[in-house]
Amino acid sequence: MITVTSPASRARRPARLGVAVLTVGTLALLTGCDDSPDAPQAPAETLAEALTTGDFSEVPVDGAAAGDLEAAVANLHEPFGEIDPEITVGEIALDVPEEDSPQAPTATVPLHHAWDLSELGAPDETWEYDTEAEFTYSREAEEWRLEADVEDVLADYDGAEAVGISTVSGDRGRIMDRHGKAIVRDREIIRVGLDKTRLTDDDSPASEKRQRQAARQLAELVDIDAESYADKVVGYGDEAFVEAVPLRADSDRVTAEELESIPGAVGREDTMPLAESSDFAPLLLGRVGDVTAEDLEEDETLQTGDTIGQSGMQGTYDDVLRGEGGLRIHVGGQTQHTVEASAGDDVDTSLEPRLQQLAQDTIAEQDSAAALVAIKPSSGEVLAAASHTPESSWVPTATQATYAPGSSFKIVSSLTMLRDGIEPDSTVQCPMSTTVHGQAFNNHEGFSPEYLGDVTFQEAVATSCNTVFVDRWDDTTSPELQQAAADLGLSNELQDIGMPADFGSVPEDSERNELGANLFGQGVVETSALGMATVVSSVAAGETVHPWLVDPEDQQDAEEGSDEDSEEGSEGDSDESSENSEESGLTSQEAEDLRTLLSDTVDYGTLETMEEIPGAPVLAKTGTAQAGSDEDMYAHTWVVAVQDDLAVAIFVEEGEYGSSTNGPLLHDFLTGAPDILE
Repeated sequence: MITVTSPASRARRPARLGVAVLTVGTLALLTGCDDSPDAPQAPAETLAEALTTGDFSEVPVDGAAAGDLEAAVANLHEPFGEIDPEITVGEIALDVPEEDSPQAPTATVPLHHAWDLSELGAPDETWEYDTEAEFTYSREAEEWRLEADVEDVLADYDGAEAVGISTVSGDRGRIMDRHGKAIVRDREIIRVGLDKTRLTDDDSPASEKRQRQAARQLAELVDIDAESYADKVVGYGDEAFVEAVPLRADSDRVTAEELESIPGAVGREDTMPLAESSDFAPLLLGRVGDVTAEDLEEDETLQTGDTIGQSGMQGTYDDVLRGEGGLRIHVGGQTQHTVEASAGDDVDTSLEPRLQQLAQDTIAEQDSAAALVAIKPSSGEVLAAASHTPESSWVPTATQATYAPGSSFKIVSSLTMLRDGIEPDSTVQCPMSTTVHGQAFNNHEGFSPEYLGDVTFQEAVATSCNTVFVDRWDDTTSPELQQAAADLGLSNELQDIGMPADFGSVPEDSERNELGANLFGQGVVETSALGMATVVSSVAAGETVHPWLVDPEDQQDAEEGSDEDSEEGSEGDSDESSENSEESGLTSQEAEDLRTLLSDTVDYGTLETMEEIPGAPVLAKTGTAQAGSDEDMYAHTWVVAVQDDLAVAIFVEEGEYGSSTNGPLLHDFLTGAPDILE
């Protein structure tokens, strides 16, 4: 609970001897008996307005004294910017002298000051205090006049003391793993930058030329844009510290000697929410940084100096992770009001850190983009989602990048064929090539002649016969293919992992040769590693799997923290997802048949050259999808697999074949995973 404290009200001036003290109500009984003036209600309201606006032109008061009040109000209001207090007049007390007394009537006016601090980042918080103003009635002028005193503005205030508002951010919540341990928490960093108080010319502020020279030197050292940083340094005040980059405390990127060689360069100790290492799921977890001018415009609760999530989970769940900011209002060094900061909440995830690290290490040596997603089919937990991006990219390949899935998509097409009456041991035709609407389709180079002609459906899947699937174009519709994909979890409309994600797309209007190409994962179908990991998870679980990365309760907290329009939309999406999660379009028999179809890939199919993997049998499917054209032709390569309660999809943007490129990666991952998951 936040405690609101107010300074004690200034004591009322001592009453004069021989004077009757009357409230406004008491005075009403006496009016008409003498020429006593009415209570100064209107002048009091005018004073309240003046104390709010700083304009005392309508208040009857000595000119010089009015100037003092205006200066005192301006001084107090300055750090509050556009915020003005609401000042209300209380019950006025009159000092009415006896009829023959030479003393003038006086009035004590209680004033209640209330400052709404919402725009300073403290919602529902108010700074409240009371003052009293004294009025004296001038019989000659027949008006009440204010006995001006700067303490009418604030008790124990001289009108010129320094007034300030100090803000502090609440401790940021942590991102937790599936065991309740922190993946991301506050860790020690060094903020490297220029301290302009140390960047001087003979004890005078440095010239712009010298500032730019030092800024460029530091920017080159820490590898950031030199001109942008130089502009930033010049734009800050003469006593500012201008950060260039935050570095982990154990970083060897910059040495103390290198900093000392640059005028004004320093390193300041601080903390920042970070994962254990800089390369641990950076795109997935995201980063935290200082607020920008744009951030301040969009969110009035933010303040200069705050830090916010800028990408990944840190950005998506910023409202949950970021605590409520605190502040201190001080006058002349004395605290007048305090709002305590409150810590943010943790976000619970399904990540298994050691498995995530294994996934990252497995694909780290690829020359092109790659991804590995691992899901626990029985619970839908996304245990790992590793993205490898050799070139600078802010898009996590594992969860948001979609590509042609090649023959790994035959799992989806197989479901449509099972639903049309074909069984794993049914005989199908596998020609070396086939033509649909003038377009020729072939099996992959080196396809074994042993499996051409009459083969079982199970053999066709294990050896990845393209033509068996292409020739189903006239027996399968695009809506049926789309429905099969959705029943295996490949649907953006029915899925929500708690983070921005793209499972893929299966158009419902493809026909003829385009549909034929779609049926073996070419054409216009696309999916992500997350999407294909979900497909094979559903096969393993025997029902449609709805994977999740962020705990659904934290997802709900994030929705409740959004604005009203977004909240309504999120609630609708959540309800739809919840309803669909209870309805599985995949039957247990269909899943069993699909598992049968995937059982021989490692025995004699496209992964027969893969070394034996210890443990339970591995069910798998490879995929190779042509991309580019002519001399720029290359292949997207895939492998999806299930072993025990672990489903995996591995993608490489530019590989050779799913078997030769992705097979060894699958072997390494499945060999290392049991020790982590036991």
